[in-house]
Amino acid sequence: MQLLFSEASPYARTVRVVIAQFAVAGIEQVSVNPLENGELLLNANPLAKIPCLMLNDGGALYDSEVILRYLDHEYCGGELFGQPGDSWYGETQYSLIKGLLDSAVALRQEQMRDDEGLRSPFWTARFEQALLRGLAQIEQMGISGHSQLSLQQICLACLLEYLDFRHPDLDWRKIAPATARWLKSFSKLEAMVSTRPNV
Repeated sequence: MQLLFSEASPYARTVRVVIAQFAVAGIEQVSVNPLENGELLLNANPLAKIPCLMLNDGGALYDSEVILRYLDHEYCGGELFGQPGDSWYGETQYSLIKGLLDSAVALRQEQMRDDEGLRSPFWTARFEQALLRGLAQIEQMGISGHSQLSLQQICLACLLEYLDFRHPDLDWRKIAPATARWLKSFSKLEAMVSTRPNV
């Protein structure tokens, strides 16, 4: 199997952290630039989005959640998602973090429009406010206090490090100080260290 990914993508990183943390073997990780519309990626995913997992049977899985659910089913013994209906609260936490990832990436896309003179102050502020509101909610949920490693924690850590990487001026630590303290420890996991962007 091949995982097509970009180092900068927080979505791809969640998948790569799971692969590393659960020692999933047999997946070659191939770095691609989705903006280049390369033939390998387009043949696997017509949306030209990453991550994309190319299976040995010639098929492909895309969207990080689909890939994570596949890995959970095939390699992680259901530890990540559990059984449907086990915890609707946990599912909601995961959905919130996914939405925050979407806002963080959309904010980055707005920043990239600066060169074209098309950046929208309205959407920039909206994405920033959504991130801060969402992280305030995360702080109240206490996801970082889970005693057992959870998918929510993995995705949250990838989100927070992406914010530090792409949005260092967004002072999220004032909103979520307990979560910030937790990140200091969680970020030392080998799976986090080995997947940290170097770009």
